[in-house]
Formats: sequence, structure tokens, C-alpha cells
Amino acid sequence: MNIVPSYIHNFDEILEGGFSKPSVVLVAGVAGSGKTTFATQSLFNAARSGETCLFISTLSEPPAMINSYMSRFSFFDQKLYETKKMNIISISEDLLKLGHDAVIEFINKKISLLKPARIVIDPVTGLSDVLESFRDKSKTGDEMRGFYFDLFTSLKSWNTLVLITGEFILEDLRKSMVSYLADGIIYLSEEPVGMLVERNIRILKMRGQKYISGKHTFDIRDDGITVFPRLLPLAWVEKPVSLVRVSTGIHSLDTMLKGGILEDDVLLIAGTTGTGKTTFGLYFIWDGLLKGENALIISMEKRPSKLVRNAKTFGMELDPYLNKKKLEVCYVSPVSYHPNEEALKLKRKISQNHVKRILFDGIENLEASIPDNMERKNYITVLLDIFSTLGVTTAVTSEISDLFGTVRLTHEALADAVDTIILLRHVEIEGKIHGVLSILKSRGIEHDREIREFEITEKGVNIKSSMKGYENVLSGTARKTAVDIFKETFGEKQI
Repeated sequence: MNIVPSYIHNFDEILEGGFSKPSVVLVAGVAGSGKTTFATQSLFNAARSGETCLFISTLSEPPAMINSYMSRFSFFDQKLYETKKMNIISISEDLLKLGHDAVIEFINKKISLLKPARIVIDPVTGLSDVLESFRDKSKTGDEMRGFYFDLFTSLKSWNTLVLITGEFILEDLRKSMVSYLADGIIYLSEEPVGMLVERNIRILKMRGQKYISGKHTFDIRDDGITVFPRLLPLAWVEKPVSLVRVSTGIHSLDTMLKGGILEDDVLLIAGTTGTGKTTFGLYFIWDGLLKGENALIISMEKRPSKLVRNAKTFGMELDPYLNKKKLEVCYVSPVSYHPNEEALKLKRKISQNHVKRILFDGIENLEASIPDNMERKNYITVLLDIFSTLGVTTAVTSEISDLFGTVRLTHEALADAVDTIILLRHVEIEGKIHGVLSILKSRGIEHDREIREFEITEKGVNIKSSMKGYENVLSGTARKTAVDIFKETFGEKQI
């Protein structure tokens, strides 16, 4: 037994190498789930790589009609038929009328003649449905099981990889004799997730080999199926803990943090609308660019042109860094964000571009694309951990919904997934709105614990003195302490 590639984009990562050969693998799902596309894509790409392949249709459709469906994808290549690397046959109704033995004999003769390394039968359920309809007596379960057993054993005896497709819902699949006899089962499905319909692929069984279980997502595009493995932590590697400090890009904030945040850590900048979260994040990125570090901005709120324009307001000219590929700005709408796909893209960008700093602006918008609280928490936790493992120092911004009132982080996952939390708030003091800042936590380093007023001007962020003499500041409606009110009323000497 050896391992051969699936020729499905990224699917071998889930299989941890590829398919075992010889084996019979069932590709199951309801109508329209992508079963035939999966099988034919694997077949054509294998033929392009030099394998002799055979496609067996059980629907009595002429090859021209089958090819017309396949030709919509870029993997289709008519020349593969001319070189006999790709072959296609249909099982006729007349042959089916002759019974099971005749069908198996016919298939074996074709295999003996062509000697294919890879075979597709589409759909295998068509054999049992049609064969049964031509007999006076319906086939019993034992007779049908015997047919499939003989067919699968015969196919594997030729040392081939066989992909068979079948229309099943998940409940029926677990009870099917086809799934029992097959060496592997791949299940394709569609599920509504938030405002999107998500295509999922799962390996339910794969005899004799390891694979990554669970739901993975996939999409069908011009080049066929592309699989996006579910997000998992990177393989754990022991590495020394960094004691290097990284500047936030704001000198007074670095002072509050006793020199900045630790390298590879994650900084959360949380606040209400208009408090300057993105501006704080841009200063963090700008500092890295000035030091020669490559950076990446992921925005779920503002398009790149707006971010570049807003940065100019504070003297940050991002265009030269964008042109030199030192900075990349990725905008993804929350309603079109595909979590596994985007995570795969980000990992590749970090590695290929040697990214050292990331700003994830508006991470709370993931709620639209990952509505389930537990799934969202796991996704955020793993994604941020991957950034750190890859040697990236990250800043994320998250909006707090309440303008005034009790402080609550939008995503509970963030509190555990980040190392440092900076809270920005609007506070009403004597009829005016002021900005206040507080460092809620900073793992592993000492930090200023005072609540300080700040303002953002064209010259940058100016963090002022602490809000001494006021209480209830973080609720958004600060008031003077009872002691200070007494002093103002009766004078200092009366205390």
C-alpha cells in the first residue's frame, strides 16, 4: 500500500499525505454538493500528472454530455483523451439488464485493457437502483452486499485508487452497506452560517491512515474544488520566551507600559465608537515600518484607501511602504469573510512576506461570519496564537457597544487570548466629553494602573495626567470624589 495525492487543492493536508492505494473511497452527499466535481477533478489532474485514468458513468449519459459538464472547469483538458491518459465509458441499460456478474465482467475487461491507476464510478448508487429495477424479484440486502463486495474487491485487485460517488444524507449514510464496505468516506454538505451558505467537507472514515477530523470548508471555483482545512494551532515548538520590548508607537503609552509590550505578544485596544482605536493601531504599525519591519493590516471596517487617507492626517505616509511591499492592507467584509480560507491566506502572507507586525482592525465584526460563540472564541484564540507562534507582534481593535455604562468586552474570547488590554472611553465631565485611557492588564510586565485623560490631535496622541479627584470614570460619567467636593465647599482646612 502506498500514498498517492488527491489532486484536490489543500485536501492532502487533511489526509496527512494523500489517499492509500489500492482503496475504494466513497464521496457522498446530497445532490449539488460537489461529489462529481471532486471525483473528476482528482481524475483529470492525476491524468495530467501522467496517470492513466478511467471514468465510469452509471447514468447512461453519452460521453459528450459528461464532458460538457466537466469542460466548465480549468482542470478539463481534451488532449488527455487523445493521449489515452483519460478514458470515459458509460454502462448501458442493456448491460445492466444482464445482471451483476455481467457488469463486473465488463468493468474488469476495460481495466484489463486500459490498466488505469485511478478509477471513478459516478454514481455507484446508480448500479443498485437500476439493477434492482430490471429484476422480477427485488434484491435482498445480502445479495446487494455481495455485489458491492465483489465489485470493490475486484477493483482493488488491480492495484487502483477508486473514487465512487453516491447520493446520501448523513443519517442514511451511516446505515448504508456501501459505506460499510468502502475503505474511506468523504462527506460533502452545505450549511447556512450567518448570512452565508458554507460548503463543508468531512472525512468520516479512512482505513489504515490518520487524518484531521472535523468540519473543513471548501469552495467550487473555475479551477474546481479548493479545501480550506479547519484552523488548528501550529505544531508546538519549544522556543525561548522573548524579553524584548516592542514600542506601541506612542511614547507616553510606552512609558505607561514601562517600555512597551513584549515581542510576539497580542495587544487589545478596546473602546467605544470614535475613541481612536484605529489611530492607536496605525501608530503601532507606523513604528514598525520606520524600523524596517514588514507589516500587515487586516481591516473589517475601513477599505485600504480610507486607512491610508486617515493615516496621512497624522503624518503617516503609508503609500511608499505599500508600493515597496513592506506593508499590505487586506480588507474583508464581515459578510463575506470565510474563516478557514482567510486564516490560510494570512498564514501564507506572514511566512512569505516575513511579517513582524499585524493590526487586526475591528475584530468584533467576526460575529457576523462566526455567529456561534464557542466557535468564534476558539477561532480567535487559535488565530492569535498562530500569529505569536510565527513571531508576529499583534494589535487588535474591538469596539465596545455601550457609549456610557458598564465596561464589557464585545468578545469574551479576547480577554483570555490577548496579553495586554488598553481601554479607551468617552467620559462626560462637567458637560464636556473627554477621552480616558486605562491599561486593564499586561501579562508579564509592570504597568501604570492609573486612569489617564488623552487627546488625539494632528501631532498625535497626547496622554495627560491621571484623573485624580474623580470617581466612577470608567462608567462614562465621572464625578468628583466626596473629599474633593467637601474641599471645594468648606475649604482645605476644614478636613
